[in-house]
Amino acid sequence: TFVPRKMMNLSSSFDHRVIDGWDAAVFVQRLKELLENPAMLFVDL
Repeated sequence: TFVPRKMMNLSSSFDHRVIDGWDAAVFVQRLKELLENPAMLFVDL
């Protein structure tokens, strides 16, 4: 069964000479968490 839902495409690019891939992945994961639950923005303040 097909169930439509809201989605947002997001892409990113990182220069591996400047930032390690692990740090970039952690950043993207945290950004995903904050976009999925915006109330968490105020928890970290």
